[in-house]
Amino acid sequence: MLYVREPEDEEYQELRRMTRQEVGRVSQRAHMVLLSAQGRSVPEMATIFAITPASVRSWLRRFDRYGPAGLSDAPRSGRPRLVDGPGEDVLVRLITADPATVTPGSEASFWTVAMLTLALIVRLGRYISASTVRNALHRMKYRWHRPRLGMPDKVDPQKAQKQWAIAEAVIRAGAEAAVLYADESRVQTLPILRAMWQKVGMQVRIPTPGSNVSRAIFGALEIRTGQWTYLVREHMCAVDFIAFLEHVQNVYVKRPIILVIDNYSSHTAGSVAVWLRAHPHIQVFPLPKYCSHLNPVEKIWLRMKNRVAANRLYGSMTAVLQAVDTFFGAMDPEQALRWAAEEKW
Repeated sequence: MLYVREPEDEEYQELRRMTRQEVGRVSQRAHMVLLSAQGRSVPEMATIFAITPASVRSWLRRFDRYGPAGLSDAPRSGRPRLVDGPGEDVLVRLITADPATVTPGSEASFWTVAMLTLALIVRLGRYISASTVRNALHRMKYRWHRPRLGMPDKVDPQKAQKQWAIAEAVIRAGAEAAVLYADESRVQTLPILRAMWQKVGMQVRIPTPGSNVSRAIFGALEIRTGQWTYLVREHMCAVDFIAFLEHVQNVYVKRPIILVIDNYSSHTAGSVAVWLRAHPHIQVFPLPKYCSHLNPVEKIWLRMKNRVAANRLYGSMTAVLQAVDTFFGAMDPEQALRWAAEEKW
């Protein structure tokens, strides 16, 4: 008949602790050791705990060899993942593909967890629950959130020629020329919404003006000195652009002007071309198409709108334009050039 060895005092204390604090199966094993030490037989304990005599003997031998520590469960690897490495590869291929091309006849334009689950079951040949797929997506750093709009992936075939034309004009004009990058933007009485810290469940409400009023701002940055000049107009039409050209001409009196602009329709209007022929000291060069990021004035607009218009109601266009004047009045040339040179904006 098998009985455990006599436990030492410290082992007795640990066994009693285990009967009170460990999980059920480990507590049961500690009880078996204590009963065996009291002279209870293996068949008796098998009956008491409703297990096989072989299991009782196994745990008694584990105690004899390793002490109380031998009664704990050994680390387990757990059940293998249903969506493992190869399964994750399949999941990535699915989620980066158009559902209509993967599932003929499907009218869906994006994947849901339910659709991914069905597609994985078909491809892996085994049942997978939706929660397993969702956990796999989270494990792979995928999150459910809205995408954002992006510019089309296009390249102006004349990009190199246009950039070189600007560089040649600057070199030919010499140091006395004013080299300006220009652009236009709008300000309005309706506040621009930007992300901000808010209490959970208490979304901040930004008041609206009731009716929206907007104005156009034409701005130009002298890329050598950082000098900033701007003109407020009601619209962005060709006549307004001509008014801005006249404003620039008055700022840089008796100096040759190189003006780099984007491809907005008012810049290429017939009336603008007529005006430019009458004022040959102003040369206008278009940026390559789809390259708004090459215009440093875009970064000035972003700074201005974030500082002046974001999440704030002024109540009148006069107040908005006063805030714009204050912003540009505080922007010195060094700061303007620093903002223009930022890579991330």
